[in-house]
Order: sequence, then structure tokens, then C-alpha cells
Amino acid sequence: MNRFTRREIVVSAGLAAPALILPRVAHGAAAFPSKNIQFVIPYAPGGGFDVYPRVVAPVMEKYLPNKVNIVPINIAAGAGSRGVTQLYRSKPDGYTIGIINIPGMFILQQQQGAGAYDLSKFSWIGTMGEGERYVISVGSNSPLKTYADLKALSAKRPVKLSVTGPEGTAYAATMIGAQLLGLKTQLITGYKGSADYVVAAIRGDSDAVIAAIPTTLRFIRGGTIRALASFETHSSFPGVPDATALGQPELDNISVERLIAAPPGVPADIQNILSTALAKALTDPIVVKWAKENDLIMKSRTPQETARLIADQRAFFDKWKKYLVTG
Repeated sequence: MNRFTRREIVVSAGLAAPALILPRVAHGAAAFPSKNIQFVIPYAPGGGFDVYPRVVAPVMEKYLPNKVNIVPINIAAGAGSRGVTQLYRSKPDGYTIGIINIPGMFILQQQQGAGAYDLSKFSWIGTMGEGERYVISVGSNSPLKTYADLKALSAKRPVKLSVTGPEGTAYAATMIGAQLLGLKTQLITGYKGSADYVVAAIRGDSDAVIAAIPTTLRFIRGGTIRALASFETHSSFPGVPDATALGQPELDNISVERLIAAPPGVPADIQNILSTALAKALTDPIVVKWAKENDLIMKSRTPQETARLIADQRAFFDKWKKYLVTG
């Protein structure tokens, strides 16, 4: 499947949005929605998976056929499992939707078991933005100036990489990325968030760090970090090798996806109303402005495209999960 640059996606997402919208609504959905919609966020306030819904939900309300509120609710327990389980078991009437962290939920099921919910059975609404790809970087004062320098270091000794614990998506990205690149590594773990483990590389706790591109860009603009290699098919960083140049196209499959779901069994007409409202919200000037300010690409997908995305991500995760288990 072809990949495009971040700039190309920003332009094409706005132009393609009408194609995501299904104009015909079945008669049974004429009264929907008639009351407020609950938006389950399975994490504590403040993180990326909390901020996205709080920005998009109020805008999404404008594009529903009837005036109601979309009310975010944080259900933060079990590293996300409690909120996702509650969403899965909710009444399939369209009045409960939620955000799903992929591959975060794959990792959680690997650690805790998959009995509480089946990710393949959710009624998919769409995605909240293009998946965030990763980049490997070093502190601006590091003696490593290029990716070739990093490979040369790996040939001499394990490269120290700062990262969160095994429950984090960055941990999975680091483990899988290092395997694909053939790097010998020593993980420096225990950092609580993306800012913490990037700062660790800046101050020299580690040799390098693998972090999502929006996070990395903030530090690059501050002059504290330098990108050595992008996991994108086409690099967003001039002069920095990408997955294509590195001969490892699978690097582009390493991403963080924010999927929007409803419980299994939601009627297709109601599912389409919600999907249409989400697609329109992501092209609304308010959301577009916020996304630009935060280096994000707010591209949606149809329910069918979202189902294919999670199937593809599941296959990729299953291929590499042994490295996460033995980490």
C-alpha cells in the first residue's frame, strides 16, 4: 500500500473527507441522537488519549443531525482495560462511544489476557487522526551525528535506549524498531511519559531514544535533540534516512493509532451517522488549527477502513509480540 508524506496527507485529508461521508440515513435512525452521547476515555486526564476527544467531541456535536452533547468521561483503571471493557459491554444504541489505543490494547491483552473484550467485534466509527510514526533521535550534544554513527556504536556495544515500561506503546516501538534495524540494545526503562524518556536522552542517560514524531518535533524546534532516522516511508525530516532508504519498509507499520469505537452490534445507520460527524469534525477549522499547532494529521477513516486497519495492525503485532514478551 502506498504511503505519502505528512504534507501530502494534510492536503489530501481535507479534500477526501466528503468521500468518507455516507449521505443516506435509514429511517430507523431519524431520531438519533435524542440524548447526550457518552465518550469513554480509558485513561486519566491529561494525556494524548484524553486531549484528542476533548478537542474533537465538541466540534463533532455540530455535525450530528440533532443537537446533543458528547460528554467525555475518564475511566482510568487497569491501564485502560476497565474503560474499554465498559465500552464493550455498553448497550449498542450509539449513545456510548470511546477511544481505543492501538497497539496499547494489544499489549494489554498480551499481558492480562483477552477474555474481557474482543477488539475485532467493536462497531468501528473511524480514527482520530493519522497514526503517529516514530523517529530515532539523540541529544543535540551527542557525539552521534548520523544513523551510520549509531550503527557503528551498536557494533561495539549495546546502544542504550531510554523508554517507558513494558506496558507502554513506546516500549513496543523501541523493541520492534531495534529488531528491524538490527541494533544491539540496552533498555533504560521506568520513565513515566514521552517527555521524560526523551529528556533522558537529552541529558545523557541513554545514547538515543525512539519517540513519536509529534513529540520529537517539539524538542527539535527547541534545539535539544537531533533526528537520525525516521520510521516513515517518506521522511518528514530533510536529509534524515527513512524506512525506504534503510531497506526496512515495515518500520512504517510501527505507529500509535487512536481508533473510535462503539459497542458490538450498533445498527449500521447509527454507526454511519457517528462516522460522518467524526469525519466532518476532523476537517473543521477549529480542529485543523489545533492539529497544525501540534504537528498532527487529523485524518479519519470509514468504519470499513478502520476494521481493515485494526486487522493489519493485529497481524503486525502478532508477528513481533515474542520480542515484547521476552523483552
